[in-house]
Amino acid sequence: MEASLGGMASGMRAAAVKYSADSMESFRKQVDGLIDQLQGSYAGPGKLKADPVTRSQFGGGGGAWGEAEGAYAAYDGTLARLVELSGLLNDCLEGLGIAVVASKNGFEEMDDDIKRKMINIHQRTFDAKEKADKEAGRGAPESTGNQAADGDDSLK
Repeated sequence: MEASLGGMASGMRAAAVKYSADSMESFRKQVDGLIDQLQGSYAGPGKLKADPVTRSQFGGGGGAWGEAEGAYAAYDGTLARLVELSGLLNDCLEGLGIAVVASKNGFEEMDDDIKRKMINIHQRTFDAKEKADKEAGRGAPESTGNQAADGDDSLK
């Protein structure tokens, strides 16, 4: 008797996740291309802040015009979120590329610097999610603190 999970027989699941070196290499190249595109565009993490708008450019210098202060605060907050989003997207793509490589030989076989990079990406993503949940008023996750160091052995 063959066990099934979610209506899919275990033999079918194994076939569905079968590793194909050619397709994974092609996928990794596509991910690398997306990273290059992101970093080379105006949406790259470093380029978003390259030409910042100052408060005085909104008019009403010296705080004389309160609406300009509000407009600048909205601009500055939006820019900060876009920079953070761009960095997270870059991390996501880089982590995906690392995961593709690890799918062939396993995470244990990777160099220590690549493992550390993946762990750092995981931690930055976890921290960003915690921050977003807190700002949105959602409850804290069941495990708090530094997840990568406090018992989440998934990346160790």
